[in-house]
Amino acid sequence: MKLKSIHLLTLILICSIVVTISATGCIKSESASVESIILTNNVDDNGNPTAETENFKEGTKEIFLVIKVKNMQKTDNISVKWTYLDKGLEIDSKSFTPEGNFTGNKIFKIKISQGFPYGNYEVRIFLNGTQLRTVSFKVN
Repeated sequence: MKLKSIHLLTLILICSIVVTISATGCIKSESASVESIILTNNVDDNGNPTAETENFKEGTKEIFLVIKVKNMQKTDNISVKWTYLDKGLEIDSKSFTPEGNFTGNKIFKIKISQGFPYGNYEVRIFLNGTQLRTVSFKVN
């Protein structure tokens, strides 16, 4: 009987330590990361890019940026800034912060109803405020 209560107390102590470590953040999950960045003119029903491209036809109305992320938490943020280089004009910016754990494709879409004019563009991608990459693309 005494042995059973010692085992029970040991189990309770171990559980308390695990809960305390988890609550104080000593056990950390993997950091958020970006696995791929793809520009495309369309995505399928599952949010996957249909074809990667960095050249779009003049008059294209929508361009999709598909960012495959891993281990995002509600404290993480990914943002993008679209720039029309020929005019030196930032044409759009968007941001995403998940409501909970998130792994998968995050799609950022930019739309110009009259179509993109001819020229050079770029989109800058940031994770938690740090610029990860700049993707250049053309409309011709």
